Amino acid sequence: MTGLMFNLTVRAQQIPTVSQYMENPYLINPAVTGTTSYSPLAFNYKRWWSGMDDAPAMQSISAHFLAGDNVGLGGKIFNYATGPLSKLGIEATYAYHFKIGNKGDKISLGLSAQLYQVYLNKSLLKLEEQDDNVILYGSEKLITPDAAFGAYYYSSHYYVGISVYQLFNRKVDMMTDNIIENKQVRHYFLTGGYTFDINNNFSIQPSLLANYVEAGIAQGDINVKGIYKQAFWIGLSYRTSDAVVVNAGICKDRFIFGYAYDYTLTDINKHSMGSHELLFIVKFNRSKPKLE
Repeated sequence: MTGLMFNLTVRAQQIPTVSQYMENPYLINPAVTGTTSYSPLAFNYKRWWSGMDDAPAMQSISAHFLAGDNVGLGGKIFNYATGPLSKLGIEATYAYHFKIGNKGDKISLGLSAQLYQVYLNKSLLKLEEQDDNVILYGSEKLITPDAAFGAYYYSSHYYVGISVYQLFNRKVDMMTDNIIENKQVRHYFLTGGYTFDINNNFSIQPSLLANYVEAGIAQGDINVKGIYKQAFWIGLSYRTSDAVVVNAGICKDRFIFGYAYDYTLTDINKHSMGSHELLFIVKFNRSKPKLE
């Protein structure tokens, strides 16, 4: 019998959410594809629980654009690692946009196809019996498909979105006699936000992210940020039963840079210096600029 006491079946969120979700909502909703006035190329990085060995970390590169009047296309490469387990994947997205009424409001429906590899780094395992054949001869890698679906209602000042990931709800078995298994349970995300223009220079943007995992885990993020001249912002978030987050960013020409710091409210803060998150976006025009 091993001393490996982590069974990742359903006890944690398998799809990590970032604190700056409002800056790159494509990460949690495929229907966002092609809804922005520009085509973003985004880089996200997050390290949870700084100061702890083998703490979770996430990296992603994503991009999406409007391919036609009503069609959005997007793609993403992501990697999430925690301890000896990591998940490396690719995602391709198609979205279709419908006009609602005469005020410019639209609704988008998006579908993503995913392919990812679950990898078990056996060198990081600590076993009570070093010759445990169940672990030693189990799989190190497993490739599996999945899918996600989302709907997104948006206008120039507000948005509401809902999405579900890991639609296949399948079990990932590393052939370790059920000691290490990872059932990919469905994750549901609900987002919303509104921009209040105070004057020509200042605006306030409250937003909400609620997520539910079919394992019975629910969590909510409430965020408010102040924006100055569409160039600088600073925000404050509260994540239920988890953390308080401070985020800030700058937008200069075609570049956006953001940073968020999570101060953990759980007992983990006795061993951690908080979580750090970086965001970098390059904005590309939808069409070539007209010659003067």
